[in-house]
Amino acid sequence: MLVSDLVAHHARSRPDSTALVVGERRITYAELQSLVDATAAALRARGIGHGDRVSVLGKNGLEYVQLYFATAALGAILVPLNFWHRAPEHAHAVTDAEPSLLVAERDYEPVLDAARAALPAGATTLRLPGPEDDRAEWDAFLHDGVPGPAPAVHEDDVHMILYTSGTTGRPKGAMLAHRRTVDDAVAMAAVMRVRERDVFANYFPPFHVGNWDHMKPFLLMGATVVIMREFDAGRVLEVLARERVSVVLGVPTMLHALITHPDFAATDTSSVRLLYYGAYDPSGIMDRTAAAFGAREGRIQMAHTYGLTEAGPFVTWCPPEDVFERWGSIGRPMPGVDVVLLDPEGRPVAPGEPGEICLTGPRMSGYWRDEEASARALAGGWLHTGDVAVADADGFLTIVDRTKDMIRSGGQNVWSKQVEDCLAGHPAVVDAAVIGLPDPVYEERVVAIVVAVPDVGTGPELGDQLRAFVRRELAGYNTPSEVVFRTELPRTAVGKVQKHVLRAELTAPTAPTA
Repeated sequence: MLVSDLVAHHARSRPDSTALVVGERRITYAELQSLVDATAAALRARGIGHGDRVSVLGKNGLEYVQLYFATAALGAILVPLNFWHRAPEHAHAVTDAEPSLLVAERDYEPVLDAARAALPAGATTLRLPGPEDDRAEWDAFLHDGVPGPAPAVHEDDVHMILYTSGTTGRPKGAMLAHRRTVDDAVAMAAVMRVRERDVFANYFPPFHVGNWDHMKPFLLMGATVVIMREFDAGRVLEVLARERVSVVLGVPTMLHALITHPDFAATDTSSVRLLYYGAYDPSGIMDRTAAAFGAREGRIQMAHTYGLTEAGPFVTWCPPEDVFERWGSIGRPMPGVDVVLLDPEGRPVAPGEPGEICLTGPRMSGYWRDEEASARALAGGWLHTGDVAVADADGFLTIVDRTKDMIRSGGQNVWSKQVEDCLAGHPAVVDAAVIGLPDPVYEERVVAIVVAVPDVGTGPELGDQLRAFVRRELAGYNTPSEVVFRTELPRTAVGKVQKHVLRAELTAPTAPTA
């Protein structure tokens, strides 16, 4: 089964069922398939075929969905670009992917101009229409399509390159094959018990695995997906009520925006049956989300998932029946996924001991044109995630840290997440990140970057209080030698702290400390 079959199957079996809701427009599976066919014909007329890359720079919209399924049908490769990146970063992605076609919204025309210089010879560009744009160029593109026979596409062919979120430096292009994507969709639909009558709101950015991979199990089962241009808490609440959304996905930062929005209390969320979430929650947001939705009282179900660009969003799953009993756990491996926790020497660790999550099963085909990074990530036939976890006696995993974020100080291993969790328990702390910086004596010193609650003095006195707080709660070697105050932490599109940015800032000229 190919990615394009997700739509084609229902276009034949239930053509009049609603596939997508985009603004005021409702699109059936038959209509969506017709649009995908027209887009594939238009791409064919541009010379796009098997293995060619199509880079796209824009926000969510119907045309983006058309390109996703049309490139898959042709055996081409979609390369979503991060619209938050700057021109040099886009130039890197374009130079790396060498697309035959670059599609971009008008809002990103300056970036497009800069990226054009990096395009390979013979490549063309196309305007992706935004909500208020003139559609003439796009309509002409579709009009000039050349129908043709379906090309030979194999399940192991790459259909998408997604660049990693960039928490550790320059993004790498993870290659995703049809088989991985479809197998993932089947497994996700099963554990979420997706039904034809489900409605899912998709507001994740299109350059993120959370967009395409979370949409696919609903299309697989013939359900309805509401395409939102971007995440806006007020608009999401409107859609939840109007479209009777039944399944909600979020990361803590998004869910915090929802439950603290002035309209939340008055919004009818009675249609929601499942709220599932991923990403690290250092500030107790998920506790407050559970309370706001009445999850512990049984009004909705909640579940916790763990995934990554390279392996998909559902590597593990903590189901509703276990999520509160094992609060904070990412659950157990999904069916078809084998997970082992390995120490730095590549040996399995004992239960309760921290080890890197390594897995087999549906995963990326490697990094695009980066054999060295691919070999490191897939060493020994296992995908090395870089995330460190502990497993309990029943096999439930709990994330401890990133391998790159572990701090080696005075011969001791300091797990930054443990210190961050501790700091989050102090009433003066809104957010915190902990990193290691070079030290001539201890190898690395522990540094905490803290966002304090408003109107609290952020001088040496608070820094001393926070250090004393950590010293009371944890072993002494976990205590930060420095506390640096910031008004906010640098984050990726889905809320991950960019610790490499903090390291760069704090190894530059002296920053204020406490």
